[in-house]
Amino acid sequence: MKKRDFIKSGFYAVGGMSLLSASACSNSAVQKPSTATNAASTAAASKINKREKVLAVLDRSKPNKYVPAAFFLHFKDKLGQGAIDSHIQYFRATNMDFVKVQYEIALPLNEDIKSPKDWAKIPVYTKEFFEPQLEVIGALAKELKSEALIIPTVYSPLSLAQQTVGAAALEHSRQDPDAVAAGYQNITESIVNYITEAVNRGADGFYISTQGGNSKGFGETELFAKLVVPYDTAILQAASDKALVNILHICDYGESYYTDISRFTSFTASIINAPNRYLDGSSIKLSDVQATFDRPVMGGLDRLGIIAKGTPEQVKAEVDRVLSEAPQNFILGADCTVPGDTPLQNLRTAIDYAHDWRLNN
Repeated sequence: MKKRDFIKSGFYAVGGMSLLSASACSNSAVQKPSTATNAASTAAASKINKREKVLAVLDRSKPNKYVPAAFFLHFKDKLGQGAIDSHIQYFRATNMDFVKVQYEIALPLNEDIKSPKDWAKIPVYTKEFFEPQLEVIGALAKELKSEALIIPTVYSPLSLAQQTVGAAALEHSRQDPDAVAAGYQNITESIVNYITEAVNRGADGFYISTQGGNSKGFGETELFAKLVVPYDTAILQAASDKALVNILHICDYGESYYTDISRFTSFTASIINAPNRYLDGSSIKLSDVQATFDRPVMGGLDRLGIIAKGTPEQVKAEVDRVLSEAPQNFILGADCTVPGDTPLQNLRTAIDYAHDWRLNN
């Protein structure tokens, strides 16, 4: 379905299209589930058009009866055929509802950047720089696009600035925000080049991460408005212009929390993947996220909690808790990338259990 046809279809609810990006986590190859997958469940799952099931979440005139679900982890093989195979195996093993493509291309550390004024030396990277990642996207689209949406990850300009500048990135940004803006602009243009070519290779949308508005970043200072908002929103708008559906990931990876997420309501996105808690430890309720953003929501599970450490029965109980409190238009997931050693049986259990939960409860 083309974007213009989708908009006319009534599925597309609000706010354009967009997404955000993921975080780092421990690495792991895809393991085989610890128990045999139920054959009947596999046969039933093969008949489901997962593209339609995820897009149906955007029709906010009614609750989605089928609850899509997806969890993400990093693989041992970052790029090449190993990464392609790992993504396919993981998609099959977990029965997740869209293909989330991990982003594994780092900007090279530029040791010539020693002061804020040096940020102008950060180049604009063309699609050729991202080619190894684009090859993974293209191969996954060729294999799986008929079954499920292809959703690559997009990291934020701040995240990529920290890759190329190193530990001094935040310090430079505070010292001379006007000078470092040239670097943020070039990184933003690089990301847009990646997004544009990813769509050409078969991406249906993006999982776009925003960082910098949290406690270990710029918080609620003027630097958030100056160095996060304009560049993140430019990326989200570019994704909205080119892609079918995008997810905004408000990232709190590394125990760096937010005091308020309502400031992100102006960010263009189809679906909101929010953190589970604020800086003061209070919970961020899923129903409040949908009310605040007026958009469908994804998440609910703590990436480091029961999904990573519990038994399958404990996982079901946690899914019961989350879905009993979830808004009507919802995708089950975690607040960020799960650890690489998370048992695949836990992930498969959560996903399969979520699919029919509203039909059974």
